[in-house]
Amino acid sequence: MKIAVYSPNWVGDAALALPFIHQLKNQNPDSKIIIVCKKWVESVFYNNPCVDDIVSLSANDVRGIVNTIRTGVALREKEIDYFYTLTDSFRSALIMWLSGATHRIGYNTQKRSVLMSSTIDLPSNTIHRSKKYLNIIKRKELDLNEKYMYLNQNEAAWAKEKMSEHNIVNPVAVFPFSVARSRTFPKHKITEWFSGSSEQYVIFGAGNDRNNATEIIEQNENIKIHSFCGEYDLRKSIVLMSVCKYAIAADSGLGHISSILGVPTVSFFGAGRSSVTKPIGRQNVVIDKSKRCNPCKKNICCLNAIKKSDVNYAIESLHLDS
Repeated sequence: MKIAVYSPNWVGDAALALPFIHQLKNQNPDSKIIIVCKKWVESVFYNNPCVDDIVSLSANDVRGIVNTIRTGVALREKEIDYFYTLTDSFRSALIMWLSGATHRIGYNTQKRSVLMSSTIDLPSNTIHRSKKYLNIIKRKELDLNEKYMYLNQNEAAWAKEKMSEHNIVNPVAVFPFSVARSRTFPKHKITEWFSGSSEQYVIFGAGNDRNNATEIIEQNENIKIHSFCGEYDLRKSIVLMSVCKYAIAADSGLGHISSILGVPTVSFFGAGRSSVTKPIGRQNVVIDKSKRCNPCKKNICCLNAIKKSDVNYAIESLHLDS
């Protein structure tokens, strides 16, 4: 039997879908699991023993009705029996319907039930996004003891070599940037949080984060900080962060990745989002100051309210020496 999963489009959400994929494979050990995803999240699924095939879609593959139809029809060659969508979009349901899959399953959203063979009502209460995905296959609990992301030995060796080339030893990963500007760390707060630290920090981000990373380095000249922003693709960034001592993360996809990898992670959240989208992992601490604001000012107050003492306490809570 062939089972396809239409992955969420964002890196963080794709990472939160990994427990769903793990459980799906557990329930169907003899089936072939096919991930259908956007190109920019495909590396989240690399080397995963629960994944047998990845169909990577470019932005153009789903741009406009003609390309969407072409993409859906092209999936017919996969001869999919069951097709799950983890997104709430109408487009994903249309692609599933066009694929010819016999069973098409997802949440009853955006008036797409006509394209599905089976729909599920959205949970009436607020639940974490990873559990929302698991609910589709009637799993209620998330097992944090399972391994969900996989690196091979060559990748690990490469990461250690790259760190050595830059004379970086046992660094702290920093993910200060987010797609949403309001979730990005204020630069003056980074200076406050890092002041007096003897740690080595490595900043991760995209190419368009380079200038901001350079400013952070220049504003903290007495702190050892190196930037990898824009130097490597997502997979290589994942591999590099895997050898870090711990991570300090904005509300972003990279924070989800580090936590799932097993890197102890401190995540900074605002606007009450942590109950739904906080990272999953055994060593994960969330700093959330959102309850202090009424009405909510969309993260701006939350991040500025985080003090150095809050950060230090969160790091201590990771129990790095245990």
